[in-house]
Amino acid sequence: MAFVQTTYSENQAIAFPGMPADHDHSIDTRICETAAGIGFGVAVSQGTSDKGAIIGGASAAVFVGVTVKDITVTDDEYAQYDNMGVMYRGTIWVTVGGDVTAGGDVTFASATGVLSSAAAGGTQFTIAGARWMTDASSGGLAKLRLSGSLPSA
Repeated sequence: MAFVQTTYSENQAIAFPGMPADHDHSIDTRICETAAGIGFGVAVSQGTSDKGAIIGGASAAVFVGVTVKDITVTDDEYAQYDNMGVMYRGTIWVTVGGDVTAGGDVTFASATGVLSSAAAGGTQFTIAGARWMTDASSGGLAKLRLSGSLPSA
């Protein structure tokens, strides 16, 4: 008989990317259109189909939300054509691509969907109505609040 788990951590992680941080949130189901797949806790934008989504995006006007972790997905990312949860209102944990400060504006990188602040550099788009709820250093976890106010396309 093979053992499923042979080691364990003494303490659980506080959070992980794509984990909802509150119970009051709204999540849509979208179809992953990015061929390389889309990880958890990154910004996604409108894809080519009505319910499609792609990683990052070409402007803030096409932002649709942040991917939610699915515990049934074993590869820590959604594969192309998978149904994926996308939070558009509520608070979610994400790994930040640059230092962020509670109350600060939220941006996403157009090519990767990584969330940070305008100071992170590269092509960044600001998400209207989004705010950082906690401070974090680059590569750390932070709580991101989304207002649910999506831009009109």
